[in-house]
Amino acid sequence: MKYIILTFLFVSSIFAQDFSTRYDVHVSLFDHVGYADVTLKEDGKNYEIKLVAYTIGVAATLLSNRVETFISKGKIINGRYVPDTFVKIKETTKKTKHLTYYFDHEKKEIKLVEETTKLVTRLRPNLTFKEVQETSKEEKIEDQYMDNDSLSVYLNTKINCNAKQKTYNLIAVGAHNDKNNVLVSYLEGKDKNSAITKLSANAENIYNLHVQPFDKRDRIVDVLVAFDNDGYMKEAFMGDVFWVGKITAKRVYHKLTSN
Repeated sequence: MKYIILTFLFVSSIFAQDFSTRYDVHVSLFDHVGYADVTLKEDGKNYEIKLVAYTIGVAATLLSNRVETFISKGKIINGRYVPDTFVKIKETTKKTKHLTYYFDHEKKEIKLVEETTKLVTRLRPNLTFKEVQETSKEEKIEDQYMDNDSLSVYLNTKINCNAKQKTYNLIAVGAHNDKNNVLVSYLEGKDKNSAITKLSANAENIYNLHVQPFDKRDRIVDVLVAFDNDGYMKEAFMGDVFWVGKITAKRVYHKLTSN
């Protein structure tokens, strides 16, 4: 699931427009496994981008009907998206984890508030079982400061990675830690032509997302991300992941609203 979410997140090159987009995700072994809805609202000074990823069918059964939500809110400064807060919510049938990151860019500090709600089974005095809800809340200051989150960093891709600066290391809350580095590359020439053969349609720009796996024994499988000439993600492709096969995410709905 983490690879699917990383694929969903690559939604960059945003102009002064609101948009609403849906991507369908297919896996060779299971066919249609889920979809993601992405919305952006901005007024030239502030932005809010939200991504909600759903599992369906067999994938939903295997993952306990998992739904993952990502929300980034912040300011637009000199064309760059600077987050104030980043929210990650993971919901399953019996558990919800809600992480909120608060950015203090002046102090170079991030506060994390983690709230968890889960259903647990308790044995009652009459020897019957009952599900009860447990909640917990923790606050801490993160060990490492990062000036982007998983959504804002992708909104900034056009600035960070282009024909002049062809690669950059992606460092962002929710997309990086000490164990898995992420390298983004802008493809040209033979590399781009080779990537096109793996995609179902032509693309204006293509990036390669190189994610170092958590387990060093795992084989690295890169993600190809294709953008249409409108500057938005059209398709993503990941080849032969473990035993499930190829993973593709394709844009099936896209609506722009100019501000």
